[in-house]
Amino acid sequence: MRFLTTCFLMALGVAPLCQASPKTAAPVQAKNAMEACDQFSQADIRDCLFKQAAGSAALLKNAEAETVAAIGKWDEDEGYVTAARAKLKQANTVFARYRDAQCGFATSLAGGAAGNSHEISRLSCVADLNTQRAERLMSDAKSLVPR
Repeated sequence: MRFLTTCFLMALGVAPLCQASPKTAAPVQAKNAMEACDQFSQADIRDCLFKQAAGSAALLKNAEAETVAAIGKWDEDEGYVTAARAKLKQANTVFARYRDAQCGFATSLAGGAAGNSHEISRLSCVADLNTQRAERLMSDAKSLVPR
């Protein structure tokens, strides 16, 4: 019994130490396309999101080109460079299909909404997914050690 009491008291003494560990902060979310455009009227939101989607498409195209260039300068055996190029090409194709399917789903969630709601939903989704993909590609490209 004395042993159990000692263990219990020791556990109570350690408990505050376990609780004192710093909590990690939640990651800061980048502003999404809808948040950037939500101060406008519905028609203007659609125009704003169209510009956001076009800008994100250009950003994605640039990120893909930068990633191809970074792979070309990568300090790795040619076999791995060739494989990475092929996998990037495949990933880009699959991402485009995923984006179309995901944004089709997101658009369907507008249901019977009127006006520009369906197009607003689609454009917001396209802009956000393109931006996320571009950020990921740029991060991956920066991680490659050049020759």
